[in-house]
Amino acid sequence: MESTNSIVHKEDQKDFDLEIKPDWKNGKQLNIFCSFTYITPNYSILFTLNELKKFVVQGNYKVFLVIWDMNTLANPYFKRMVTSRKVMNPDSFIDQRVTELRDLAESIGFDKEKISIYKSSELWKRMIAYNEENIFQQFYAVLAKMNIADFVENKKVSHLFQVPMDIFFCNYFHKLYPEDTNKAIDLAFFGQDKESLYLATRKHMIEEGLIENKKPIFLLMKYFPYLLYNHNLPEWDMSLKDIKNIVINFPIDKKEILDLLRHIAGSINISVKDSDEELDFKDFYESHKDKPEKELKEILAENLYRYLKEHRKKFIETSGRIEESILHVTKRSDVKNIGKVLKSQIALEILLLADGSKSTTEISKVTKKSVATISTYTNRLKRMNLIRVLENGHLKRNIKGVKVNFELGL
Repeated sequence: MESTNSIVHKEDQKDFDLEIKPDWKNGKQLNIFCSFTYITPNYSILFTLNELKKFVVQGNYKVFLVIWDMNTLANPYFKRMVTSRKVMNPDSFIDQRVTELRDLAESIGFDKEKISIYKSSELWKRMIAYNEENIFQQFYAVLAKMNIADFVENKKVSHLFQVPMDIFFCNYFHKLYPEDTNKAIDLAFFGQDKESLYLATRKHMIEEGLIENKKPIFLLMKYFPYLLYNHNLPEWDMSLKDIKNIVINFPIDKKEILDLLRHIAGSINISVKDSDEELDFKDFYESHKDKPEKELKEILAENLYRYLKEHRKKFIETSGRIEESILHVTKRSDVKNIGKVLKSQIALEILLLADGSKSTTEISKVTKKSVATISTYTNRLKRMNLIRVLENGHLKRNIKGVKVNFELGL
């Protein structure tokens, strides 16, 4: 069950063998949780998604990805984008990242029907609004048991809230999003930087009687350095020069360079490239382990650049194809707009008939309405992004259905 760069946490191996493996082998669906801050497609996100995919392709799964949009909005890199006016509307920017992440996951090979993406801000709202239990008070009680001196390696105070909250999300996901799942999260996938806080939170939640049977089981991604320089991470729109600038200026030792190269080689099963020669990682390690750091940094930058460009190419090849999906409605205004569509017999007929096989004229014949009338309603549906016009002039809906949670979602 292990992949190249990730393992079942050592404290959870026995529980994994007893509880998870049988379900996995019997084809029972397992819920897997993973969270991160997402601003642009960078190497860290790609490492994470590639490793996560290696686990999920081995069985029946549902992935719950959480974007920490609250972190995104507070990130210096994002603020710089706002200042430079590259981002005009933060809410729209976050929504675009959700769409981009969904396309990115599909380009890596995730089944789009088995992955759901959420914003942390929406989870917080649902947690506070949940009235069957005082989950927020329980969260506070767990925080009160944690000694801050034990987590000094976490450089940001926000992480002391974010990481424990992930475990609460895992434990209560089926209650906060009953429309999406009827059971708690089975597996939580995360990097070593979150290990101490995740373990402590789960331990205290078990002591408080909030978690049974040690779930979620932890899947631990092996360490790799976070190449952050001047608030920039290597991302796929960067030039080789920009990536080299980050790698050269970031304080990184030889072991960490080799750790990154191992992830690059293991993530998409590619060889490591040095000049015009491509080597298996084991061969590369043996022939390069004694080389100076400066030379290894050059090799790392070139391979990061190649790795990012290959993923960008895959993304471009698969994105842009809008596939029907379930629309999650979480705003009152959107519910009202959808309601207007569903109560209109003409608009509803167009949605039902817009399967990609009929033009506006053909739909007018089926509905016995004028082309002008169908065009008017079609334009409204297009403005709401519910349908689109294909290159051959046929109408195609963008959604399979609509989900609304009246108790927690608005």
